[in-house]
Amino acid sequence: MPVTYRVDEDVLELTFSGECPPDEVIQTFHDALDDPACPPKFALFVDVRKSTSLATRPTPDIIRVAEYLGPHKNRVARCAVLATEDVHFGLSRLGAVYSEAKGVVTNVFRDRDEAIAWLRATPPA
Repeated sequence: MPVTYRVDEDVLELTFSGECPPDEVIQTFHDALDDPACPPKFALFVDVRKSTSLATRPTPDIIRVAEYLGPHKNRVARCAVLATEDVHFGLSRLGAVYSEAKGVVTNVFRDRDEAIAWLRATPPA
């Protein structure tokens, strides 16, 4: 499965592996929201390091997924994206601009520990 999720206390982690169509990203996010283990308010951690499709994803697809967080801003306290390749990092920054415009504070990191520390610096209320 190219997009998976897991809940770790107050952090919802989405992991992209291989080809990750936008509709699958959105559906997996919804599956996570419906999971009883997912808290009412959480930090979102998105790991795109193993994505093989992000680098060639059309800009409108990236914007669509990033803006999709907007209607859920009351649940998503903040979002961190882990992207180690330059192209993934740049495209994730593009997405961050759009998710922030919809009310979800988002940052992109190259180091997992830094991303998790940033997410947990201000626990979800």
